Amino acid sequence: MLLKKDEKKRWLIGLAVVILALTVLGFLFMNKNTTDHTGGALDTDTGEVKTTETAAETQVSEKGGVHGAITVKPDIDYQDLQKDTPLKELMTSRKKELGMDKSLDMIVRSDETFKVGDHEVSMQDILKQLQAQKGEIHTQTITESGAVKPQSIKSYGIYVVQPNDNIWNIHFNILKEYYEKKGINVSPEADEPSPKGLSSGVGKILKFSETMVIIYSLADKKVAADIDLIEPLSKIVVYNMEEVFALLSKINYENIDRIQFDGKTIWIPAKK
Repeated sequence: MLLKKDEKKRWLIGLAVVILALTVLGFLFMNKNTTDHTGGALDTDTGEVKTTETAAETQVSEKGGVHGAITVKPDIDYQDLQKDTPLKELMTSRKKELGMDKSLDMIVRSDETFKVGDHEVSMQDILKQLQAQKGEIHTQTITESGAVKPQSIKSYGIYVVQPNDNIWNIHFNILKEYYEKKGINVSPEADEPSPKGLSSGVGKILKFSETMVIIYSLADKKVAADIDLIEPLSKIVVYNMEEVFALLSKINYENIDRIQFDGKTIWIPAKK
């Protein structure tokens, strides 16, 4: 009888030990990785709930593959200028800042990419091609850590060539809008030669503008050499707005007909 009681006692003690061990293991497991109703896991170090996707990203990061979230910039798409409200507001804001609301389709920065139809265009690619065309070398500044130091960001005006457009009228519309913002009304005939056949001051500015403009072929992905050949919806006109404003700001419109231009160099009378 005593033997049976001892066996029963040992059996109960063993059962209690097993239950206690399972309880401790269960508590440790739950404390390490507690799942909420979203399918996420509670990080005991931060107290934050991570979804399965976030946890996976964290594991990759810990292995050294990913060290931060990848941010994809929204496309600047010519086709969406009117129907994409955030994009429309962005372009409206940029145009207003420069005072060019009507004569340009888009204002794009030198570190951005934009789309026209099926063609994706990188401003960096255009600028590199332009430098190569001028015989300049594209350089980058490297910091002590080995990172590429970003160059100063500039704004570029983009005009998408339409049927019946010509480079002269595209330039003229920009010039008229610039002076309109200054309270000066430029006559539609201001670019016409004098009765003696002499170029007007406005005409000389427009001719000089051809040395500043960039014509880019969307199909060929190349800066075009001949600016007089522009096909509708297949080429874009690119303006360095900093250069455009620097030129026009030097001109006193009252003395505009005193401007001299020899085909390469333009002489502007000094402001009084």
